[in-house]
Amino acid sequence: MGRTARSIVVAATALTAVAAVPACSSDDESPSPTVSVGTVTRTVARAGSSEAEKVAVVRLCQQVITSAGVMARDYNAFVKRLNEVQDYEKVGSEDRWAVDTLDTGAEEVRKAVSPEVPEKVDAQVEAFVASAERLAEQIQAKRRQALNGASDRWDADRTALLDTCAGYLPAGSA
Repeated sequence: MGRTARSIVVAATALTAVAAVPACSSDDESPSPTVSVGTVTRTVARAGSSEAEKVAVVRLCQQVITSAGVMARDYNAFVKRLNEVQDYEKVGSEDRWAVDTLDTGAEEVRKAVSPEVPEKVDAQVEAFVASAERLAEQIQAKRRQALNGASDRWDADRTALLDTCAGYLPAGSA
């Protein structure tokens, strides 16, 4: 597991506590962050990012991490089955599951984007969502030859977005 992937896994476990802290603040004195016993986290400071922007991206990244994981799991199950049987007619429901998961995951990520999310991150989300939808289309159309290219594009877009998310998540996990 690479440094970024390890950071995402560790950061995802602490993500909920970090996201809850800024949402509880008021215009009065900022309270000290409360961290669960035994958990030490430090949020990566993003130069030029407002607190609302950071919170919006962290919430978006929670959904990205969840959706991307499920999408990859179901896509990999489909590919494994297709490789075993070498025929779309024999994959059972794996192709439908992969298509449904890719489409649902893309929609959930799209819905998690708020106006506070910076344009650069929004552009990465759109690339990830679009490539997931293209991959689902290739599966649904049973285009075996097009799967590799669509899968490679989706993987690159997913990795870029997860790398961006790593910059907003708790640090110190590498």
